[in-house]
Amino acid sequence: MTEKSVKLDRLNELKAFVDTKAGVKGLVDTKITEVPRIFHIPSSSTLSNNEPSDISGLNLTVPIIDLEDGNTSAAKNVLVSKIKEAAENWGFFQVINHGIPLTVLEDIKQGVRRFHEEDPEVKKQYFATDFNTRFAYNTNFDIHHSSPMNWKDSFTCYTCPQDPLKPEEIPLACR
Repeated sequence: MTEKSVKLDRLNELKAFVDTKAGVKGLVDTKITEVPRIFHIPSSSTLSNNEPSDISGLNLTVPIIDLEDGNTSAAKNVLVSKIKEAAENWGFFQVINHGIPLTVLEDIKQGVRRFHEEDPEVKKQYFATDFNTRFAYNTNFDIHHSSPMNWKDSFTCYTCPQDPLKPEEIPLACR
């Protein structure tokens, strides 16, 4: 098989997957017995070392961002610097004292679960491979560049206080 035909096969498989608008959960719900090739690590890739690294001497503590510390202009600048450092060096961080009640956070998690368990026809209304919509359900944000594709479904909601989403822009399961 030539490299060109392999790429064409991948594009055809990718298009067929995207056209279903059902995502990874849709594959699972059809009770597939084999993971599609677009999710496989290419055979040309090699894993350099399967041995775990010795990390015992490293200080591996997830950065904690305390929003209570940002009450003055100078403190806000320090807080922004901490967020920037955590994002650049770790890629993530924990936020504390954000003021969001635990009940609201639990409601959000339940809304995410409800959406992903929703009828596929309902989810298809929100499926997007571009991000020109404010609520987008997708399976990989970089669907045409990622190889292999990620085995995940997600949704993104773009909003801000100056331009909040209208309730009808958000799936009923997430409201």
